[in-house]
Amino acid sequence: MRDEMQQQFDHLRSHVVAMSTQADAMLAAAMEALRSGDGDGARDVIDADVSIDQTYEQVQHGVLALVALHGPVGTDLRQATALMHVSLHLERMGDYAVNAARVVERTAGFARDAELTERLGVMGERARGVGTDAVDAFMRADEDAARHTARLDDEVDRLDAEIFQRLVRLASVDFDRLEWATSMIRLSRHLERYADHGVDIAEQVVFVTTGSAVELSRRDGT
Repeated sequence: MRDEMQQQFDHLRSHVVAMSTQADAMLAAAMEALRSGDGDGARDVIDADVSIDQTYEQVQHGVLALVALHGPVGTDLRQATALMHVSLHLERMGDYAVNAARVVERTAGFARDAELTERLGVMGERARGVGTDAVDAFMRADEDAARHTARLDDEVDRLDAEIFQRLVRLASVDFDRLEWATSMIRLSRHLERYADHGVDIAEQVVFVTTGSAVELSRRDGT
């Protein structure tokens, strides 16, 4: 019976890895579409969201079935609960990748600022790193790695603030780039929220390994 439950856990964890890989690929494609001004590439990201949503539903149903059949307790129950939360955060990360792609699609033909586009690309890479590192920490049940991953989000927040200020200045002095700049403010926020969900996944690692619910943020010194 224990072996059967472990097999179900392994199967669900493989779905989580698949969701993480897809969310990361979606955001990478959205940022590449931003760099190249490829509206069609952005549309491909939007279309890919159906698959990640389907996998999310499979994980949710699978966890419920596992709990009903095996009645896990202790660490096993925390693992089952965490799988539900992690899959939800990954589904949301896919949504933010789609939101970013929608901004790129709408602004593909706009006059843009090359330097700010590059900075947004850096922010996108950092946000992806938070997400992938958090899932890696979850798969290894590594509390220290999870806490380190959460600290990486500080760089994403710093870039968000920097880019926002520079976009506001650009919008105020360059009318030709006004609409692009205001759209990129929204894009930057989508990237920031993508990374925030990575931090939420890191929090689930701490919950599974210690049984404590924590908030990993600059406010609590982590």
